[in-house]
Amino acid sequence: MAFANVIDTAFVKQFGNTLELLTQTKGGKFTGKCLEESIEGEEKYYDQLDSVIASEASRASSTGTTNSFPDSPDNFIEHKRRQVAATPYDIGLMLDRFDKVEMLVNPESQYVQQMVHALNRKKDIEFLKGVYGAAKTGKAGGGTAAELTSGDAVAKEIGTNSGMNIDKLIEARKILESNGVDLDDPLNKAYIAMHPKQLHQLLTDTKVTSSDFASVKALVSGDINSFYGFEFVTSNLIPFTNTAGTNAYDAGTSVRDFSGTWTDDVPQDGNTTGDRACFAWVHSGIRQVTNPAIETEIDKRADKRFNYYAYAAMRTGAVRMEEKKVVFIEAADSSVDDV
Repeated sequence: MAFANVIDTAFVKQFGNTLELLTQTKGGKFTGKCLEESIEGEEKYYDQLDSVIASEASRASSTGTTNSFPDSPDNFIEHKRRQVAATPYDIGLMLDRFDKVEMLVNPESQYVQQMVHALNRKKDIEFLKGVYGAAKTGKAGGGTAAELTSGDAVAKEIGTNSGMNIDKLIEARKILESNGVDLDDPLNKAYIAMHPKQLHQLLTDTKVTSSDFASVKALVSGDINSFYGFEFVTSNLIPFTNTAGTNAYDAGTSVRDFSGTWTDDVPQDGNTTGDRACFAWVHSGIRQVTNPAIETEIDKRADKRFNYYAYAAMRTGAVRMEEKKVVFIEAADSSVDDV
């Protein structure tokens, strides 16, 4: 009896010629949306000059043959200072020469891409820390820390629901304008940041008119990126409002420290409320310093059997320049307000 030739040992498996990158939050969402500069030393300081009030001028008076001229005014103007410090980040990946051969693909480019994404997420997180955090003031940063307060915030319960809605956008713009922020100044271009869930919540606002609904729908679909004078920035890195040991601003008590809010680049919720810390700001309201910018290297390591080693590094930090130029917007993240 004849048997067919057994050739299954010659079968080969076909693989793609590249590595596919899995879904992830790609940072860099806030790049170009604030004042950006380099930093040379460990810290950098920015001197600021407060406004001054003009008084009505007194006029000279005459009594008989004597003229009385008033003294020259001597008003007060306050000098202020803000400090920003940069945090270094790096990441390294070793590539075994034998693994590289057996993979049938060259993963070097994808390794570098993943490292750049990781550092860009850290850059966004440093920006967010600058937005929410206590800004160091005074000589050598030793002055009273500047904090956002309830006056710089839109309450959670406003309008038709506790999620994101049109009334909160209106209130945020009103607070900026009431603070004296000139939104016609190109340096004061207005932005609003929120989690994707809050962007979709806008579609459920019962106050949205037919024309508003069309605009919001186009905003959600990505056809436009601006609405009500704000350019929208959506990011999965927007933190929750209630971290451990702190309260929401509209509770009228404490301020918040978001420095430990992100674990593995994922926003953590210290309580069970799940409210998102959305915010509005203007371009000149935040300053981010970077040096070095993201740098990448791939080289052979003699101490590791000449295997390839990929390395990337960056140093960056941010600070809020004026509380009047940032508006905190609390929005419920629960399913009750979802689309």
